[in-house]
Amino acid sequence: MTTTIISDRIQEDWPVKPGHCLNPFEPLFGSDIPESELGRSLYDLAISIEEAYGLGELIDELPDLVLGIKRNLTSWYEIGLISWKIKLCKGWRKRYTSFKQFCENAIGKTSSAVNNWIRAARVMSRLISAGCDRLPMNASIALELSKFSETDLLEAWRDICDTYADHELTLDKVKAHLENPYQKLPNSKKVIISLESWEKLREKAAESGMSPSKLLEELIDSLLPDEDDSSRDTVPPDEPDEDEPDEDEDKDAQDLPNFAKRYRANFSHQDNYYSPMVNSYLLDNGKLVPF
Repeated sequence: MTTTIISDRIQEDWPVKPGHCLNPFEPLFGSDIPESELGRSLYDLAISIEEAYGLGELIDELPDLVLGIKRNLTSWYEIGLISWKIKLCKGWRKRYTSFKQFCENAIGKTSSAVNNWIRAARVMSRLISAGCDRLPMNASIALELSKFSETDLLEAWRDICDTYADHELTLDKVKAHLENPYQKLPNSKKVIISLESWEKLREKAAESGMSPSKLLEELIDSLLPDEDDSSRDTVPPDEPDEDEPDEDEDKDAQDLPNFAKRYRANFSHQDNYYSPMVNSYLLDNGKLVPF
């Protein structure tokens, strides 16, 4: 569905239809600076983005902007790291009676939720240290991986990356895959190839926006013919010997492949040879006449 950006509209009570986006900067135009620290910080951020980027900057600085988007998508990693430091050093003790009270009153989250951020951050750090070029963009996915040991974690994540492209990764898919990695391919086989070939395959898959396994399937399908394709032409069968009695042609025609049926329909038997029915002639009293 095409997304249309509607700007310069009063957003209050505006009927937003699916597929349309309203300008997120507009409510801030002409508004007062918020009094709260968080609101003022986010207000300053929005105004700086609005004023800093025109079309030229968006084109020239696109790679850096994309990197910033991805970093913000993984902001839960920074949250987990900071939370761990606060918890480890008891940085809350002068203002709060417990880490639980700090989480609820200062952050507005339960201590269980903050501990989950810490566990997810641990997974992210492990994958970064292992040199993984793809990392989980979702804290819930990282948390799901935290159930594995250090060794099994890397194997599980690499298997997920080999199966799904980034935009295909959802928590439900990861859960289902970890429960049964071959549930979608019950007749799957593991193939051993060189690391160099595998890296080339992963690069091509990333360029095409798909997983390496999906690209490999498409390559195989493009190279190997479909044995079940009944529509492709086949070689016509040999004709019976002259000494053998002719069988029921109608019965034979039912068992002939498509190509053979067309072959039989377009040719007729004359004087022990096949001659086409279309534009065919016979010699009659020294003259060629069509029949």
